[in-house]
Amino acid sequence: MRIAVVDDERPARSELKYLVEQCEPEAEIAEADGSEEFLAMLENETFDVCFVDINLGGMNGTTLASMIKRKQPDTLIIFATAFQEYAVKAFEIGAVDYLLKPFDYERVKRAMERVHEHIKEKAAGPGYEIGKIMVNVGSSFQVVDVADIVFIETEKRSCKIHMKDGSFYLQNESLNNYETHLKKSRFFRIHKSYLINLDYVKEMQVSYNNGYCVKMKYYDAEALPIGRTPGKGIPADFLKSRNNQNSKQILKIKIPPKPGRTDISTEEGFGGIFKYHKKFTYLP
Repeated sequence: MRIAVVDDERPARSELKYLVEQCEPEAEIAEADGSEEFLAMLENETFDVCFVDINLGGMNGTTLASMIKRKQPDTLIIFATAFQEYAVKAFEIGAVDYLLKPFDYERVKRAMERVHEHIKEKAAGPGYEIGKIMVNVGSSFQVVDVADIVFIETEKRSCKIHMKDGSFYLQNESLNNYETHLKKSRFFRIHKSYLINLDYVKEMQVSYNNGYCVKMKYYDAEALPIGRTPGKGIPADFLKSRNNQNSKQILKIKIPPKPGRTDISTEEGFGGIFKYHKKFTYLP
């Protein structure tokens, strides 16, 4: 692994290099005291990881990181700085981590563990099932278990990640990105605004206007709409994904009654209700 440390303060640069060497004794580590020197290095060298300071004198570290990603898209960026206020910008650029000075071994070790997780995901290809994702919390980052995410919804230009304990994380990330990353982790796009974890689906309901929605475990008060756009929540596709051979529980479908009739429910699943009720009329 080839790692670069870019910082215009020699003591901080030397300290960080030493800590990285303790975590990655086999790595080849290069140093640069500023953006110009490092950009010149990029003309002839490639790096797997770059630790970048924010305040580099002539050029802001976020600008340098963006240039690095354009020249070498596979290079992973870790910001190492004394400034907390650039954490959101770092997340937008796609930084793996955000270290605050003064550095310590355990924190640098966690950053390198995240690097190896990213490399593992990329090497495994699109079929790799992700177990954890990193979320932005204030001026720092936190790793959460994908299995604890119930659903993700869009909120203005951000995404709101809803957890099974009722908490949520507001992230400056698109739902399309989450859909791509979580495709193999039993997440399904039911609507342009909703991405759900199939393991938390409680029931599907057919509404009076021939629309459809799902109820999620731990969120009984909410009914998430299922879209009608192809590829964004066609009910049949949704049930096929939910009621596959790996699922231990067949999805329960509720159909609202006609006036004067009692509620009717069925657990026939994909092969039942959709076979006999293509227009989602009422069961006889």
